[in-house]
Amino acid sequence: MQPMYQSARLKVFEKQVANKFNLYNSLFLNLPYQKDDAVGILLPLLYRHCKRGLEQEKDPDEILDDFFTNIALLNTEKERVDFMFSVIQFVERQVVLFDSVEDAAFNSLRELGNYLSVKDFFQKLESRKNWRSIIEKLTDFSARIVFTAHPTQFYTPAALDIISRLRTLINNNQIDEIELTLQQLGLTSLMNAEKPTPLDEARNIIYFMRNVYYHAAGELYTYIKESVRVKSFENPGIIRLGFWPGGDRDGNPYVTAEITQAVADELRMTLMKCYYNDLKDLDQKITFKKVIAPLNELKEKLYTSMFDAKVVLDYTEIIQPLSDIREMIVANYHSLYLKDVDNLMDKVKVFRTHFATLDIRQDHSIHQQVLTEILKKAGLIKNKLNELSRDELIKILLEADIDATLMQFDDEVVNDTIKNIGQLKSIQQKNGEPGCNRYIISNSSDIFGILNVYAFFRWSGWQGPLTFDIIPL
Repeated sequence: MQPMYQSARLKVFEKQVANKFNLYNSLFLNLPYQKDDAVGILLPLLYRHCKRGLEQEKDPDEILDDFFTNIALLNTEKERVDFMFSVIQFVERQVVLFDSVEDAAFNSLRELGNYLSVKDFFQKLESRKNWRSIIEKLTDFSARIVFTAHPTQFYTPAALDIISRLRTLINNNQIDEIELTLQQLGLTSLMNAEKPTPLDEARNIIYFMRNVYYHAAGELYTYIKESVRVKSFENPGIIRLGFWPGGDRDGNPYVTAEITQAVADELRMTLMKCYYNDLKDLDQKITFKKVIAPLNELKEKLYTSMFDAKVVLDYTEIIQPLSDIREMIVANYHSLYLKDVDNLMDKVKVFRTHFATLDIRQDHSIHQQVLTEILKKAGLIKNKLNELSRDELIKILLEADIDATLMQFDDEVVNDTIKNIGQLKSIQQKNGEPGCNRYIISNSSDIFGILNVYAFFRWSGWQGPLTFDIIPL
């Protein structure tokens, strides 16, 4: 017997997702498109014909041949191939449509889930006697959401915009606009003109960060602060974002030092766009004489920094003007729109100037290869690392004074590894230390996984304390 909440969820799913998808799918299949309008009509017939044939244990070739001959009336090989290609195009768009319908129903389904929301959590705590100790734990609690790279799951930016618009239209039951958008979906290519680069893949994920997680994380932190009802409560690190695309080069030779730098810039510049848009909204409300000048000055700085990677604002240059504006509103303007200023300040405290921590990752075997080439160039080995004893190698990694930046190698992976590590301090200077402070080693099974990376930092020109966590995985 199903739990009551599961039964209720299934009913909502049937109503909000399955039924709506079937409704809009029937509309989608009957809309006019560029080529053969009959494909949308034949698609359900193909599904039923294949289902029945497989149930009768017929050969797939026999099933399709019978469909082409007796139902679709397609006789030539070219006609049949073109038809199946159109079928794939339709199915791809049906998946986009289903994603949109499911996204639109998310709030309704979430309310019936068997889990505790943050709001529910605080309501339950109202009656607890250990409220003070829980607040103390929240003061240093932190959760990290890490975005990883799965290129096969990426939609094109055009498809992402269509999904976003469909989600809104479906929630508002705007049938006429839905019909137009479905027609647009049918005519929009879901394939990139060229194979996406690692930077393209990173931008696709940053799209979600800008449009969803920026707002959600900021609102969550604000809600937690309001719920604990302790004015001194501050823990902007309670939610953090991690980011692998553009930093994770494990198994992907196309992630280069240039890509890593470009993604770090993209994260920072996108965040500046988020701040700028929030400040524009604030600008329409805070029209007070003393506040206009500092508000416009901050807007101008953000505007410049969100288009030019060379223009970098540090955290203080953003938070201090907002703090000054806040004080002016309290002192001179009856605290009008103070909450809006506080909400933006909360976001700045959460995301600072980096948006997400760009994690660097590489396989231990690549590091072994890099180490071998460096020690050969330095004249410490002839061909292989096993020419050295364990103690000798440890001593070299911890103490040897080698400048790998002056070396050139035949293997571009080796060159790029040194170049990338050499630029990490620069990324920290631009995005702040939290913007890039973790180096992850895949398939690391011994102490050399960590020591290799430590040595690479020293040999790549790193000066001062190492502000990186070296993490074996």
